[in-house]
Amino acid sequence: MLYIIASLVAGLFFLISGKVKFGKTLYLEGTKARLAGLIFLAPAGLILAILVTIFILVIFGINISESSNKLVDNYASGLVDNGFLIGLAYINFHSVSRETKTRGGCLTFWLAYAAYVAILLIWFLPQLILHVPEFKNVLIGIIVFQIIFIIGIWFWKKWGVWGYAAITLIYPVTNFLNNKSILQAFISLISSLSTILILYLLVKPKWQFFG
Repeated sequence: MLYIIASLVAGLFFLISGKVKFGKTLYLEGTKARLAGLIFLAPAGLILAILVTIFILVIFGINISESSNKLVDNYASGLVDNGFLIGLAYINFHSVSRETKTRGGCLTFWLAYAAYVAILLIWFLPQLILHVPEFKNVLIGIIVFQIIFIIGIWFWKKWGVWGYAAITLIYPVTNFLNNKSILQAFISLISSLSTILILYLLVKPKWQFFG
């Protein structure tokens, strides 16, 4: 809920004012600022479209299963989170200095967020393994390599960036093998590609400093 409120407020402000600013600091203006506004507003628009679709299905007497409802909820939540982060990464891409070897607030925030997600996976690992015991080693490997690649990115290593992107693309595969659902695998793929887009927007301006 916090993400969607922040996305709506920021998106409307950027779109109407044509400026991306914080305090007295102006980051973007004009077309780039309004595009940033549209990026922040996009998830809300997609969620609205999903809700309208569900409403129409209900009107025509088409029942939606509990599992489908849960999938829609998770998809909507992921849309908001990824949309907000893509918006921040887009602003960072166009406003961050390309001349200095400093991570900046956006990249630092994202690395902290990625580390937090990895820690959560460690916390819930026993339950994840319980539900998919055949993927025990795969899940452990994904988490371990995620942490290694996050550390690599922190220390300006290209292998950290490439590795994190590659490990992110494994999620849709494991999701499909676990659930045998093309829809869930597709949603997982969209989420993974969004994560890679965020990573690209954050590291591209500083790519010359990665070794």
